[in-house]
Amino acid sequence: MAAAVLVAAGLACEGAARPPDAAARVTVPSAELSIRFDVADGRPPAVSVLGFRASADGPNAPDVLGLVDPLWAAAPDQGCALHDVDQAASAMGARGETVDLEELSGVGVGFGPGEPLVRPFPRLFPDVAGVVGGVVAEAAPQTLAALPEHLSVYGAESELPVADLPVPALPRLLAANGKAPVAGMLIDGTEGLTLSLANAAGALVELRPFGATVAVSCAVPSNASTEALISIPRALLVHLPRARGRGRNVPVSIEVARRVRAREPLAPSGARVSVEVRSAIAAELRP
Repeated sequence: MAAAVLVAAGLACEGAARPPDAAARVTVPSAELSIRFDVADGRPPAVSVLGFRASADGPNAPDVLGLVDPLWAAAPDQGCALHDVDQAASAMGARGETVDLEELSGVGVGFGPGEPLVRPFPRLFPDVAGVVGGVVAEAAPQTLAALPEHLSVYGAESELPVADLPVPALPRLLAANGKAPVAGMLIDGTEGLTLSLANAAGALVELRPFGATVAVSCAVPSNASTEALISIPRALLVHLPRARGRGRNVPVSIEVARRVRAREPLAPSGARVSVEVRSAIAAELRP
């Protein structure tokens, strides 16, 4: 009798619907193509291209492009904020989530007559804390005769461009605490740092210590006037790590950039194409 009860109970359990697995992962696919122009005084501009497909675990889709290329990390909605480029990867690792990368193959980027068509090639992406890994398509920086006004994006199956995007105008750093920017300049930030920018609307400003993962990122509103002042309080500057053996000063890169983004048919579900123009100047900061 007892055996019959056990059998009946087993059949009842087998036929019952299983509750949903609370630990089930949600995979979020995405595709990215990023084009960056680096501009420096006295040198011709250089362009680099990065493309990949990504499969991210977890219900909250991460900023995958910011994980793969920290320079693409999202700026704050307004004002300035301290940003750690390793924080997002560390948080994903703590949740047991991963991002698998696959190259975005066959795409090309053109910059107008006389300039070669740039096609990125597959490259193994170094594993980041066991969270991000796989293969990306990348084209190393290539020199251009001049900064183009627009670019064309080509797909793998067409000789005609699938998109034509503007190249944003470069913001210009006019002064740091009232002094004209000069490579290697020493900036006293004990009372904070004020940066003066021309062509500032929609610009991104970053204060990036060399060899560190922590940076200060500032956003300029898109409705800002032609010139704008960016004020970075000392409360943020004191969190920038000092280089060993350099005393009180922090070697930093002051970078200004502007971005445009669009969604284009480069993958079955579309791909986000990001275009950025950026310039940088090295300085030493005394926070």
